[in-house]
Amino acid sequence: MENQQVRALYDFTGESGTAELSITAGELLTVIRDNVGDGWCEGFNQSGQSGLFPAAYVQVVQVEQAAPSNTMTSSQQSSGDYWDDDWDDDSEVGQTQAYVPPTQQQQQQPQISLSQQNNANDYGDPMSMHTIHSVIPERPIPKKNNKFSTLIKSGEDSFLLGVKVVTVPDSEKIFIEEGEGNRCTWLPTGESYSCVVTSPKKESKLKGLKSFIVYQLTPTFNNIQVSRRYKHFDWLHERLEEKYCFIPIPPLPDKQISGRYEDAFIEHRRTQLQEFVDYVCRHPVLSRSRVWEHFITCTDEKRWKAGKRQAEKDELLGVNYFNAIQCPDTPLDIIKMELQTDAFNRFISGLDPVVKNFMAMTVDQAKKHQVLYKREFQKISQSFTSLSHALEADDNGRGKLTRALKATGDAYNDIGKLYEEQPKFDWEPLSDKFHIYRGIISNFPDVTSIHKSAMQKRRDCERLVSEHKMEPQQLRDLSHRTDVIARALIAEEIHFQTEREVHVNKAVRTHLTEQIAFYQKIVNKLREALSTFDE
Repeated sequence: MENQQVRALYDFTGESGTAELSITAGELLTVIRDNVGDGWCEGFNQSGQSGLFPAAYVQVVQVEQAAPSNTMTSSQQSSGDYWDDDWDDDSEVGQTQAYVPPTQQQQQQPQISLSQQNNANDYGDPMSMHTIHSVIPERPIPKKNNKFSTLIKSGEDSFLLGVKVVTVPDSEKIFIEEGEGNRCTWLPTGESYSCVVTSPKKESKLKGLKSFIVYQLTPTFNNIQVSRRYKHFDWLHERLEEKYCFIPIPPLPDKQISGRYEDAFIEHRRTQLQEFVDYVCRHPVLSRSRVWEHFITCTDEKRWKAGKRQAEKDELLGVNYFNAIQCPDTPLDIIKMELQTDAFNRFISGLDPVVKNFMAMTVDQAKKHQVLYKREFQKISQSFTSLSHALEADDNGRGKLTRALKATGDAYNDIGKLYEEQPKFDWEPLSDKFHIYRGIISNFPDVTSIHKSAMQKRRDCERLVSEHKMEPQQLRDLSHRTDVIARALIAEEIHFQTEREVHVNKAVRTHLTEQIAFYQKIVNKLREALSTFDE
């Protein structure tokens, strides 16, 4: 829709103090950008006012009806590598969409045509985002990676049949060790380390025309600091998804339309990026990836760009990367493996909606603390304060009681402030932790589908052998490659289980510790108020 005229289908009232543009049904608008993200467009109305409005609330005006729109000439359009272009658009183009429970979606979405409804579903529901924008953003579900699916369809058969011979350098090889009962695990190839994300700050270039936030990353193995922007994280995430089709890549923080330079948002994003970095550092394969090591170690601008372009030309990615997996040659029990995989699929299918509901609960609690609970305690405070003021009219030696009642009102007001501040200590960190797991869980079906497809190919080849249309040795070679895929899936399942046991445990313990401290502060406030009253 860029540089096209659109007609508003519904009224939309933009939130004050944001970049949102109010529109009225029937009015004409000109779209400047249709890829702002999360279902939003940027444009201006006939009065010259510009801002953001929901893409699902407008439709393109047919060419014969539309007035000629101003288009950019080729000299005005940015060119070159998106990730290196000085004029790149740092608005966060959405690859995610907000999760809204089905009942809430039915209540919020207006009646629109089927094509418009599909478009709205692709970009997320702007209404659900609008209602919570001023408090805390709703967590999105990472969308399926279309490139991932293309890689699987185009490359899996060539790997299984051994059609394409891929040379794997030693630095790219990854190892799986196998224990009892087909227990396969990734074999670490170096000492563990961590990486700290610190000191986010706003910077600019092009004489102030371009502003962005820069984060400092410091790995513990060299303690050398590197600077990275969000778009660099986005580039890294895309590279990891393309390279490791057998590993669910943890999601990045939510995309954001407005408020990206507010201190509270910047600090919250830093903690979310820290969660992403922590997961990658703990993963025995991702933490040794060349593209990841380039991301956290390269400080020279020329080497940084050269390394990025080299990573983008990498041919050892997707299904081809199974050639890099070094594992035992002993055949797996095919029946036992399929039973184990089916059980894991059922586990993931049952876990996915539960985690989604859990995430919705954490967001809901944060909102209630910051708005509802705070307001309720302010009402209580006002009632006690009003009572103290009313009693002051009776000047018969009751001054001490009025002061005690005022102290009680102040105590409840302070409790309201505690509720407002508390989510950043307990509910938001818990939400950030489960944001990582929710993204990984949503990607696991794609990972398991590789194994499912390989097993189907194996059964087809077994039939061909029985019909004497394929040599038995070809089937044995294919079965070995199928076992490679199966062992990679088992190793990733076990890593996920380890993460769940250790780090979710730690996250919930931290949450409960903060909750206890929070309610202890409330008790202390009430005790102070109680001490002002006579026996």
